[in-house]
Amino acid sequence: MTVWERMRNPCGWKGGAKQISVDAMIPLFAVPLLAVIAAQSVLCTIVIFLATPILVYYLHHNFLRFLLRTKFFLMWTITSVLMLMIVFEVSVVPLLEILPEENLFFIICVVGGICCGSKTRLNADHVAQEGATEQGLELGEGSGELCVTCRRRAPPKAYHCRMCQTCILNREYHCKWLDCCIGSSNLRWYLGCLLFSAIAFIYGSNLTMTSVCHPFILIGTVLLPDNCSDVYHQLEYV
Repeated sequence: MTVWERMRNPCGWKGGAKQISVDAMIPLFAVPLLAVIAAQSVLCTIVIFLATPILVYYLHHNFLRFLLRTKFFLMWTITSVLMLMIVFEVSVVPLLEILPEENLFFIICVVGGICCGSKTRLNADHVAQEGATEQGLELGEGSGELCVTCRRRAPPKAYHCRMCQTCILNREYHCKWLDCCIGSSNLRWYLGCLLFSAIAFIYGSNLTMTSVCHPFILIGTVLLPDNCSDVYHQLEYV
């Protein structure tokens, strides 16, 4: 940690340099490295596809779960989205197999998912800050049942999150991939994020594979990939 502190560079941000934890830096190198290894052959693709969830679970079970709050999963999400966007726009779109309207629709879905995800985090952080401010209240003030952890009265249907360290109204669960709690304040934005992201990933994957692989017509103008064996001869496509 001393070496990491020495490596921080001065910057013009408000409050000085921002320290980034080591666990948050791992996805910045792991995601591109795993993608490059998986691109070497079909066998490597299968092995990496099966081993990546095991690797993430191993890191979480043995290291990350001991941290009160980690940015590992959030950085994994951000790195994955950025990498997929760069690969799509730099390698797939120049093949001229995708219509401008298709690319525009894909970008709108990606941007929509990012915006909804950002609003989900912002609303959750706002609720957490309000909860931290209200922790200074006397035990008799406020309404609702007394939370034994916060030592303050929380509203009905509120649940204490040990990661956010506050009570969340109508809490669904703590989303590790967005690093925030999902509750009544951000549930709609979270569902919007899931919807836009699902459309973007499914549609973008179909556009990518039908552009770099040999496609076949399913119904009308709907294409599906048929044979992708030739892709492994060019690293930028695979």
